[in-house]
Amino acid sequence: MSVQTRAMHIGRSNASRKVVTYRSGHFTGYVPSVRNERMIQYESILERDYIMLLEADRDVASYTEQPAAIEWSDGVDFHTTTFDFCVTLSSGKRYLVEVKPLAKVVKYGLDELYGYARATAKDQGYDDLELWTDRELKAEPRLLNAVLVASATTPFESAEVQLALLTAIREIRRITSRVTVRELRAASKLGDAAYWAIVRMVARGQLIPAHRTAPLDDRAVLMFAGDERGAATLGVAI
Repeated sequence: MSVQTRAMHIGRSNASRKVVTYRSGHFTGYVPSVRNERMIQYESILERDYIMLLEADRDVASYTEQPAAIEWSDGVDFHTTTFDFCVTLSSGKRYLVEVKPLAKVVKYGLDELYGYARATAKDQGYDDLELWTDRELKAEPRLLNAVLVASATTPFESAEVQLALLTAIREIRRITSRVTVRELRAASKLGDAAYWAIVRMVARGQLIPAHRTAPLDDRAVLMFAGDERGAATLGVAI
């Protein structure tokens, strides 16, 4: 099975099993998910990184950690596995995800082994089973951008800051459909407050990075929402 790269009130986790046990030597904890409006458990640094990517991915509608276990066979032995995540996309596609260190995948041949689990998952109504490793998760600048967007997400923002950015966008949009972060910062005249205000608009889907593999820095090219609904969200007349 090939690895596929995709990259308010917060309630309690609804995982099928408890993973945060605070045992010595285990990196576990909780992440407040704005997308799910509840706490998400993780039991490794890699899982926490994957959660950051999910929070920043506009195609993800929702996700849950530790979904119900599935029983599967590799032709020799029977297994009962609780995979790490179940992800639902805005398209309706739903798939399971397992997050493992690449060294463990290579050592135990998990990419081939989980191929059998993938077939069972599809039989049970899932669209796919993806295997993610630190090789994909740590690929920069995707993770760095995701952490920036997640850290900037907040329901609170100054009305003056929003107005300044919307005014700048309205003027820029008259002549182009794209703008760099540096150009938008300068046009907004917000000074030091401009960068994080722009990142928050990216988090809300109001500004869209033209290149997902580019760092979200001053040189990053941003696109405005192109359809009527997106433009209305921006407060920009078409």
